[in-house]
Amino acid sequence: MTTHAVTFVFEDGRIVKFDASEDDNLYFAALKNKVRILTDCLEGACATCKGVCTSGTYELDEYTEEALTQEEFDRREVLTCQMHVKSACVIEFPYESRVALKSKPDSRVARVAEVEMISSTVAKLVVEPDGAAPPISFIPGQYVHLSVPGTSEQRSYSFANAAFESDKYTYYIKVLEQGAMSDYLSQRAQPGDEMTVTGPFGRFYLRPAVRPIVMVAGGTGLAPMLSMLDTLVANDETDHPIHLLYGANTADELFAFDQLAAYAEQGLDITTELCVVEQSEGWEGGTGHVTGLLRTEILNAGDCEIYLCGPPPMIDAAESWLTGQGHDPLLIHAEKFVPS
Repeated sequence: MTTHAVTFVFEDGRIVKFDASEDDNLYFAALKNKVRILTDCLEGACATCKGVCTSGTYELDEYTEEALTQEEFDRREVLTCQMHVKSACVIEFPYESRVALKSKPDSRVARVAEVEMISSTVAKLVVEPDGAAPPISFIPGQYVHLSVPGTSEQRSYSFANAAFESDKYTYYIKVLEQGAMSDYLSQRAQPGDEMTVTGPFGRFYLRPAVRPIVMVAGGTGLAPMLSMLDTLVANDETDHPIHLLYGANTADELFAFDQLAAYAEQGLDITTELCVVEQSEGWEGGTGHVTGLLRTEILNAGDCEIYLCGPPPMIDAAESWLTGQGHDPLLIHAEKFVPS
């Protein structure tokens, strides 16, 4: 019996993973793993169980045109009651996880291993999970909730490490003048401090590398991009060019220069462009908002996967420009964040 890893991603960003046999349709495979996705007829006629397969290969049993049109099929929409996975697959559903999952999101205890200011406003936080608990299985680009030691608060941060790394988790956090996590990192953080890590979550994640990639990162929005790039290197997915546009308010806020420079040596065909909003003495890169680096010649005539991560104004400006260029919305993936 051949099985494959399946990941369900729900509208609220929560994910669930399980193994599915090629012999089972995906609805029954999920049911065996106590995941109850919406369904009705179980015959491929009602479309209640419909999702979108964003990654992987599959086959569909018979279904009606009313339930799944040719246009929907071409967009990789699937009827899970008629779907048989033929490889590892990721399927998104247009409803919240509480519909299908009765359990709470996974939480694990971890301890602070490292805290370091790596730019004028960015801290690197490395935590090590409790070895007795299973590692967090996430897709590069996703995030978790971290509890703030000494408080009842929690904050959300994207993984900056590759998806295969399970012995430690790395996060890049903007340190503000005031903020629950900022106060902790700048005033009292110590190795050994206990944190609760809950998740993963998020619909912003790396898709299969089947076309060129453009990444646009503002500030600590670089973190999930690093997770994606490290994962591409580890999986030897280096066939397509990558264009990274990375910006911050000032030059001293930029970080990860050595890591970015190393990607070419590790086999990635990557071009990196940097810019800052405020010009300063000695800065020789671009000046302005990072979205100003977007231009038609790097979009491969519309056939490229685009990842956007940064503050809401950056995301809105980028999406507006890309939409104006007629870029396929299905190839644009975005994550907005607000420092806290």
